Amino acid sequence: MRVADRIRTQSVAPNTVAIWWLGQNSYVVQGPAVSMMIDPFFSRPGDPARYVHDGAPIRADELQPDAVLCTHNHSDHTDPPFLVALAQASPETRFFGPPESARAMVEAGIGTERVRAVSPGEALQVGGATVGVVLSKTAEVSDVGHFGYIVNIGGMKVYDTGDIMRGVTREPSLMAPLRLALSAAEGRAGPHIALITTSPTEDEFPDFDEAAQLAIAVGARVAVPAHYDCFARRTFDPKPFAAAFAGTPTRAEIIPYCGCYLYSLTNA
Repeated sequence: MRVADRIRTQSVAPNTVAIWWLGQNSYVVQGPAVSMMIDPFFSRPGDPARYVHDGAPIRADELQPDAVLCTHNHSDHTDPPFLVALAQASPETRFFGPPESARAMVEAGIGTERVRAVSPGEALQVGGATVGVVLSKTAEVSDVGHFGYIVNIGGMKVYDTGDIMRGVTREPSLMAPLRLALSAAEGRAGPHIALITTSPTEDEFPDFDEAAQLAIAVGARVAVPAHYDCFARRTFDPKPFAAAFAGTPTRAEIIPYCGCYLYSLTNA
């Protein structure tokens, strides 16, 4: 069964969230009555040898999410060919992203009425969910706006960092608004789940130790690594990521490629 079939038929009970990881920072997040994609990167341009897996895991005509959230305007996070095809196949889907991402979507052919440029500090309403927007990089290290999202589905909070900068835990201009946004959202002060872009080798992103520090600092119960298992030259073994949480109040969850993680308040 294709992963899209499994996503469509997945039953999500009340007080539960389903998180599907499709490589890199590509996720499908489902609640009982809402579904959204984060950074879907499935056009797979260029030489197939660039990628860990043969072909994209889903086609644009296979899912109809309520919303797409793009964290920044790099092609593996804002993928215009896929997004345009998705917009054509799913007329009710709305698209959100930083100004550069929103502009790229409109220029590619998605109607302006379906695209919204967002800013840090905003709270969006997406079906039965609210989505808070936070900054992930300072202007000094950003070529474009880099945002993260706090998806709140009935008090279940999922924080996706986007391509967050290395050194974030030592940057008050990022950490203070992030803590404020998390505490202001309905439910517990911290996120239940933090989806964290990390790398043991790329200085742009937090290494495993800092990713653990970030998850603990914001009060996440569960931390999930992202930004691997897509590009052959940019992948890594996530097991040491999990080891970084030993003896801490946060536990790691490594979602298999095209796998699903179900988190429920009733058995958390």
